[in-house]
Amino acid sequence: MIATVSCDDTTDTLGISLTDDANVVYVASKDFNVSSNSVAANDVVSRSRTGYLGRIKDIETGNYITCNYMTQFRVMGEMQFPSIDSIYIDSEDYDKDIEKYKQIKADSCSLIIYISNALGDSLALMKISANELDTPYEESITYASDFNPEEEGMIRTGIGSVHSQMAYTTSNRVYSSTQRSSSNFNNRISISLNDPYLDKDGNEYDNYGTYLLRNFYDPAHRESYMNSYKFAHDICPGFYIKNEGGIGNIASTTISQIIVYFTGVTDEDGTTVQLYSSFAGTEEILQKTTILQNTETLNSLLNDNSCTYIKSPAGIFTELTLPVEDIMAGHENDTVNTARLFLPRINTSEFDDEYTLAVPGTILMVPTDSVTSFFEKMKVADFRQSYIATYSSSTNGYTFGNISLLISKMDEIKKKSEAAGNTLSPNWNKVTIIPVETSYSTVSTTSSLLTKVSHDMSFTSTKLKKGDADNDNIKISVIYSKYKE
Repeated sequence: MIATVSCDDTTDTLGISLTDDANVVYVASKDFNVSSNSVAANDVVSRSRTGYLGRIKDIETGNYITCNYMTQFRVMGEMQFPSIDSIYIDSEDYDKDIEKYKQIKADSCSLIIYISNALGDSLALMKISANELDTPYEESITYASDFNPEEEGMIRTGIGSVHSQMAYTTSNRVYSSTQRSSSNFNNRISISLNDPYLDKDGNEYDNYGTYLLRNFYDPAHRESYMNSYKFAHDICPGFYIKNEGGIGNIASTTISQIIVYFTGVTDEDGTTVQLYSSFAGTEEILQKTTILQNTETLNSLLNDNSCTYIKSPAGIFTELTLPVEDIMAGHENDTVNTARLFLPRINTSEFDDEYTLAVPGTILMVPTDSVTSFFEKMKVADFRQSYIATYSSSTNGYTFGNISLLISKMDEIKKKSEAAGNTLSPNWNKVTIIPVETSYSTVSTTSSLLTKVSHDMSFTSTKLKKGDADNDNIKISVIYSKYKE
C-alpha cells in the first residue's frame, strides 16, 4: 500500500534532501520577476463540504451575491424505522381489510438546516423555500457553481409537491429566548413539511413524513431504503433550498436533516411513545451550492492594473506567468534544485468592518490548462505539478516553498513540443492561483494525508501585489545545482 503524506514542514528542501551533499555542486542562485494578472472564475466545480444560503452585497464591487444549495439524504436501511407492529394506529381508524402500511401516519415532518457559521448581519430577516426536486443531482455529473436546477427543469412543480417557505434570522430571533437558552437547542432553520402531499403516482398523504413512512413498509418500495442511491432515485431526489428574500446575511451549513415524528407502541397494553427517525444530508451523500451573481460587476476588478485579486467562491483568480525560459537560460545542463515563490498581499483597510470578507486561508497553484480537470477528477495537490500554500499573517502573504519540479516539467514540455514540431499551448508556463478547502486524514501523530482539495465556496477576498517583468513585486528565487563530474 502506498500513501502520500503531508506534514507541517515546508517543501523548501525537496530535492536537496534526496541527494548526497558530497555529490552536489551548488552552481548559482538567482531571483526572477514573475508576471501576474486577474482572471475571471465564474463557473467553478461545486463540491464543497459546506452549503451556503442567503444574499449579501460585496462591498468591494457592489455586486449582489445569492447562494442557494441542494441537498440529498442518506438512509439507514432496515434500521430507518422500527417494525410495523411498533407503529401506533388508532383502533377507531384501523381497518383490517386494508393493508396496515397504508394506514400508518406520521405526526409531523420537518426539514432542519443546521447553521454552523454566518457572514453579515445576524439580525437580518431572511426568507427561504424548500423545493422538492423532480430528478436528483447525479454523482457522475460535474456541476458548476452557477448551475441552476430551476432553469434546468429539475424542480418538481406538480400539484401536491413540496414548496414550503420559512422566515429566519441566523441569530434565531424567530425562536423565543427560552427556546434559545435550552441546552438541546442548536442554531437551525426548521422548515415545515406538514402540508398535504401528493406523490408522482397520484397517491395522497397527509404530510411528507407519512409519505416516507408508508413507502418504507410498502413491499414494492422497501428496497429503495436499503441504499442512498436508490432512495434518491425512487423516493426522495432531494431538496433545493432557495433564498426568497432578505439581504445582508449568508449562512453556512454542513448538515441538513429530514425528521419524521410518529407515535409508537411500547408494549402489549398499548402504551404509546413519541418516536422519530431522521434522514441526514451531508457532503458524503451529495450537497451542492449554487452561486448567482451579476458577473459584469467584476469587470472593473479584472481590469485593475494596480493589483490582482483572489475572490471566492466564484469571482476572480490570479494567474502567474512563470519565467521558465529565463530560469533555464544558460543552465540547460544544471538542475533547478529549489524554486521558492512568495505572493505578497495588499492590506485593504478601507473595508475594515463586519462585512469585510475574510482573507483566503489556503490557495492552490495548478497549471492553467489543468484547472478544470484537476477539480472534475477530484485530484489532490501532489507537490510536483500542483501545490498548496496557506496564508501567513507574519509575512502577509503566501509562500510556495519549492516548485522546482513544476519548472523542470514546463521546460521539458516546451522542449518536447518544439522537437516534435507541435504548437505549444499559450498557457504552457502559466499557473492559476485558486482559493480552496482541504481535508486531511491523520496518519500518525506527526503526519497527515491530504485527501481532498475543492473550490472554497465560502466568501473570501484579497488583493495581491501586481507582478510584472519590469518590477520585483513577485519574485521566484532559484538555486541551481549539478553533480560533480
